[in-house]
Amino acid sequence: MDAPGRIWFGYIAAVGIAVIGLITLDPLAFGLAFAVLVATVLGEWYRGRQATLAAAAGAGGLAELVSRWARGWAYARGFPRPAAVPGGVRVEVGEPGRRVEWVATDAADTLAGLVDTVRATPEAWLSVVTDSPAGVRPWFVEGGLVASDAEEALMSIDLADHASRELPEGYRAEMERDGGVITVTVRSGEAAAAAGTIAVIGTDAVADRIRTDPDHRRRGLGGAVMSLLVAAAREAGAGHGLLVASEMGEPLYAGLGWRAEARLVTARSPAPHTSVESQHG
Repeated sequence: MDAPGRIWFGYIAAVGIAVIGLITLDPLAFGLAFAVLVATVLGEWYRGRQATLAAAAGAGGLAELVSRWARGWAYARGFPRPAAVPGGVRVEVGEPGRRVEWVATDAADTLAGLVDTVRATPEAWLSVVTDSPAGVRPWFVEGGLVASDAEEALMSIDLADHASRELPEGYRAEMERDGGVITVTVRSGEAAAAAGTIAVIGTDAVADRIRTDPDHRRRGLGGAVMSLLVAAAREAGAGHGLLVASEMGEPLYAGLGWRAEARLVTARSPAPHTSVESQHG
């Protein structure tokens, strides 16, 4: 029964019990009717409040989603908290060939300046979240950046809507918690077959580095890892999920209920050339 059905059932039950009380003159029936009515009203208020909070979490625009995802992504990987900049955030990644990364929207009034900044910064990356990757790539080319051919997806979900996937037979899961960072490792014997991390900040949970060993793919391990991570994140108080998916990973997440909010395209400063690939998931 959906929420409106439950609400109306509560009101009807309260009235029915009250009518019985009038017929039988039983004071217990009046007390029970009152209790059912109060419970129904409070339940309706609670569900309305939860819906309002969920809507507020998902509303706020693409720029806010970018900021929230970047903060959780940095937390999951142990990077310093991103710094707000015009158009997006700046993340101190500190990896070879990827010392610093700007993550931004495609707002024209800030994108040109970010392209210039990245071109002038050694080992810098620029990731742009957009509804039109084809419209962003010319900015990279004209700005002298080295663009990646890869295209990723910024995805989100209400964690209550996440599909559940069971761990296949022959595998066992281990869970570790470090503050708000939760890691699940699935093992076959002593070997790691799959793993993933989710970082909980407030009501947001940002999934990261969901991996399955090539020898264990197509067995449902990715979905099982995500289900375990999401269950743990909900226990920790999270209600809204965010992640950036590779082209290979996007169908997995879509099958679990995640929806694509926008695409993500990446470029880097022209020198030095590195073999590091664009990977945010």
